[in-house]
Amino acid sequence: MIDPQLQSYADEARALLAEGLALLGRAGAETARLQQAVRDLEGPFLLVVAGEFNSGKSSLLNALLGKELLREGVTPTTDKIQLIAYGEEAGSKVLEPGLIALYLPHPLLKNVRLVDTPGTNAVMEHHQLLTERFLPRADLILFTTSADRPFTASERDFLDLIRSWGKKLVLVVNKLDLLSESEAGEVLDFVRQQANRTLGLEPPVFGVSARLARAGGNGGVRELEAYIERVLHEEAARIKLGSPLGVQLRLLEQTRADLSERLEKLGRDRETCERLEALLKRHQRRVREEFAGQTAQIEAVIGQVRRRAAAWLDDTLRLGRIFDLLNASKIQKSFEEQVIGQAHRELERQIQGSLAWLARSERDLLASALDLLSTAGNVRAAGESEPGLSDEVLEALARYDPEVEARDLQNMLSRALQHTALAELGAVGLGAGLAVALHGLAADVTGVTAGLVAAVLGLSILPRRKKAAQRRIDAGLDELQRELQSGLQATLEGELERAAGRFRALYRDHCESLQEESQQLGELQERLDDLASRTAALREELNA
Repeated sequence: MIDPQLQSYADEARALLAEGLALLGRAGAETARLQQAVRDLEGPFLLVVAGEFNSGKSSLLNALLGKELLREGVTPTTDKIQLIAYGEEAGSKVLEPGLIALYLPHPLLKNVRLVDTPGTNAVMEHHQLLTERFLPRADLILFTTSADRPFTASERDFLDLIRSWGKKLVLVVNKLDLLSESEAGEVLDFVRQQANRTLGLEPPVFGVSARLARAGGNGGVRELEAYIERVLHEEAARIKLGSPLGVQLRLLEQTRADLSERLEKLGRDRETCERLEALLKRHQRRVREEFAGQTAQIEAVIGQVRRRAAAWLDDTLRLGRIFDLLNASKIQKSFEEQVIGQAHRELERQIQGSLAWLARSERDLLASALDLLSTAGNVRAAGESEPGLSDEVLEALARYDPEVEARDLQNMLSRALQHTALAELGAVGLGAGLAVALHGLAADVTGVTAGLVAAVLGLSILPRRKKAAQRRIDAGLDELQRELQSGLQATLEGELERAAGRFRALYRDHCESLQEESQQLGELQERLDDLASRTAALREELNA
């Protein structure tokens, strides 16, 4: 009758292993070892004998089986893994390259398969690779060390590997017959201490002499054999269930470490995305501040016109020029020459300079982004084959043409002024449009100042006409300045918005992909953590 508790453990273990295979597969982990460990649940108990060459592995197996089945020697005697299974007749078969099956009609082998591995420090490099390949499948490991050189550095490394796979371990100190009784006790104590230090626990330790056992004596082998039989009778099912759980814990640990590294890298890349966004905001703030300095030059030109107009009024609207005031065309010409002069050309130069500066500012933004990426690293989206941000920024820099951009900005300014007194800028050009606007101001002023002699009381009319002309000039210049500033501000904000859109387009998809991948990996890591906790808890129950 099946033990209900054991059946419950088996059901829970299979459910955890199925969940592990699915989650590890989602994480991109290699699951072949876990799949093999799950398949091995249906197979016989697997006892792996490992250790350095010349530690007595083969002689120990020969002693356990009571037959000279395996070659022994002081140098590596095999570069293959040997699987020893039950057979009605003795024989051998090559299962695959590097793996040989040996069959023997021995009662111990009805319940267990033995695995003889090449030495962990064997001369041929692939010995250790074969040992590591078979290790995850083991249910119980007999690790042999030699009494005359116990617990070497390479043995400690191998035991650390066993610990990482969570395997049940038995330490066997062979060749104890080479030592006195007191020396043997000291060696066994030393092995226990070192094992506890390496593994964090004290596994069963047996001292044997395979040579004495094969010569007909006990040599401690009977006690080891009795222990193995007891384990097979009382603990085999629990150990068998715990074995793939140990494999799963090892793979979960490795995968969680890999995910942590990937999340850390994604975090750095996302931080770069945040730095790019902060760079854009700093750029926009700087451009607004510096563009105000650019447009201040336009205000200065208009201020000069205003001062020349005041001087012109003082010089023109006086009794000494009374006959000049009779000629309206002469007055207008005088205003245009002395007040307006080349103001329209100066305004055009300042406006075009401001727009050209604004056009170059986006190139500065791209160059700053490239500098940032050169120090922060080239952010890539989830597909590693896709170009990184540095590549895209470089391409954007190569495509960027400030002259084309400046012409676009001038068109934007013309559109911004469509519903103002400067609407003609779009039709006749910037300089000509400004000349038209200033010419209109000249005509307006002439209408106020000309024809004053027609009034009888000229002395009382002149001051009032002068003030009226000054107000008309100030109003006209104020309106010109206000409309230019409004148009330029609209152009500035339009360009900043357009540049921001182009700039964000360079990294938006990358950064959104990073955000999505980070969220997915974070959720996956939480599920792996939870699975590891539940797997460890069940394994601890099985080992209790």
